[in-house]
Amino acid sequence: MDIDIPNRLNLAFEMWERAHGRPLDDDTVASWLTAAGYELSPHYVAQVRQGEITTLPEPARAGLAQVFGLDPGYFGFDPGPDQTADAEVIAHLDNSALRRLGQAVDGVSLRTLLYLESVADVLRQADGLPPREQTAQL
Repeated sequence: MDIDIPNRLNLAFEMWERAHGRPLDDDTVASWLTAAGYELSPHYVAQVRQGEITTLPEPARAGLAQVFGLDPGYFGFDPGPDQTADAEVIAHLDNSALRRLGQAVDGVSLRTLLYLESVADVLRQADGLPPREQTAQL
């Protein structure tokens, strides 16, 4: 299955805007990319968002994932509903609450998964836990 890069990039913008409560523009993202060592112009970012460019080289995918704080595979991996290996891992989790949570979200859309991830970040903060970035990345 091909990855819908324009949809994923627009979703990354949407999730950032939701988390920060303000709009985000292509110029800002391009400046973040440049500061991180990736050369993508605002026009290029706009072309991807509009679907005029539908594939990205690995460095561009990595840069976008980095500046949005996303998993490095976000622009290259499709965690579609038919990932039987994921379901098998979930079924073997020792923690029953975590297992039930994994089973409950198995097969939901990427948009929903990202939304749930942002909700989990809020819940971590409410419980006084460190941010996800300061936990083991297994």
